[in-house]
Amino acid sequence: MILTFAEDFSSLVDLDSDLVGTPDSGLYWNRGVLPLVTVKNLLDFLPMLDFTFSAWDSSANYTIFEESKKKSDIVTYDGKVYQSLSVNTNKQPDLTSDWLETNEESLRIKSFIWSVKENLLSALSLSRKLIENQYIYNVGETAYTANEDYIGWVFEPKGSDYVKIRINQIALQANTDLPVTMSVINQGIVVDTIVLNPNNGLLEFEDVDYTISGKGRFYFVIPTHEVLSENAYNDPLKYDGFVCYPVVGSGDTPEGSVYNETTYGNGINFNVSVYLDSSQYADNNLVDLAKMYQSQFEMDFIQMMQLNSNSRVHGDARAIDKNLLTYHASDLTGNTVARRYAQQLKIAKNSINKTFDRFIKSSKKIQIRRSSI
Repeated sequence: MILTFAEDFSSLVDLDSDLVGTPDSGLYWNRGVLPLVTVKNLLDFLPMLDFTFSAWDSSANYTIFEESKKKSDIVTYDGKVYQSLSVNTNKQPDLTSDWLETNEESLRIKSFIWSVKENLLSALSLSRKLIENQYIYNVGETAYTANEDYIGWVFEPKGSDYVKIRINQIALQANTDLPVTMSVINQGIVVDTIVLNPNNGLLEFEDVDYTISGKGRFYFVIPTHEVLSENAYNDPLKYDGFVCYPVVGSGDTPEGSVYNETTYGNGINFNVSVYLDSSQYADNNLVDLAKMYQSQFEMDFIQMMQLNSNSRVHGDARAIDKNLLTYHASDLTGNTVARRYAQQLKIAKNSINKTFDRFIKSSKKIQIRRSSI
C-alpha cells in the first residue's frame, strides 16, 4: 500500500493486511496529521452499512475486488470474510493467496480511501478530459478499388499512454448495401470486429461506440471493396492526442497482411473523440504524490467530521469542537489542515506540470471541426 495505518490504540479493530504494515511511501494516514485523525474517529463517522455477503461458491467466477468494487467479489467462508485478489474459480479462500481475509471495518475504510483518491484526481485536474473531437471524412464521388487485399485506417495515441481514443461513428462509402465486417487489429491479433452497413456509396455515419484499449497501433480494416473517394490528402499529425492515416494491406487474412501507409482517403470515414484519461498516470505515480494523497485524506476526514454527512450520532461526536473543525477546514492563515492542503496541492500540480504528457495540452480550448482527408 502507498500509505497504511499505524497502530494508534484508539480502536480494538484489527484492520486487514492491506491497510497496515510498512507503507511504500513511508507515510501513514494517521501520522503527521491532525490528532483527530484516528482509526476510531474514522470508523465513528463513516456510515454504518448492513453488510451481507454470499458464502464462497466453488463454481462461481470471482474477479479482483479492488477493481470491480462489487460485493459479489467478497465472500464468507468458515465464519470469516474474504476479498478476491485475482480472477479465480474454485480457489478455497483459506488455502490460497487469491483471497485476502478482511472484515467489515476494513471494507468501510477502503471505501472511504477510494473516494479520497477520486477527490485527489479531481483536485489535481487528473480526471477524464475531452481533448479532441474530429470528423475525418471525405465526400467521395469517384469509384475506386484498391489493388491490395485490404484497406483501412490506423489509429494510435500521440506521445502518451494516457490517451483514450473512442470511435464514435464510422461511415463506409462502399458501392454495396451488404454488411461489411471490419477487423480491429492490434499487435498482429484481431481483437474485435465491427459490422458496418453501407448504403450504396452514400456518406451515412452509423454509431459504433468503440474505445481503443491497449498499447500500439490499432488497425481498422476491411476486405477491399469498390468505394467512393477522392484524392484528398490526409495529414496524420494534425490531430490533437492521436495520429491516424489510411493503409492498404496484402495477405490472406486481415491480421496476417503486410500494411503500407498511404496519404489519401479510401471511402472509410470516422467520427473520433479523444480523452485524456490519467487514472493510470496517478496509479503509476502515487508514491511520489503520497504527501498530497495524505493531505487529501486529512482534508476529507476533517470535512466529514465537520459536516457529519453520514448522520452518525454518538457521544464522541458531540464532544468534538465544531468551531475547531471549521477553522481547520477553511482557514488559510494559520497552521491548519486547509493551509497544508493548499500547499501540498500547489507542490503536486507543479510536479505534474513538469512530468505529465508534454504532447497533450488538455487545458486548451476544445475545437470541434470537420476535416477533409
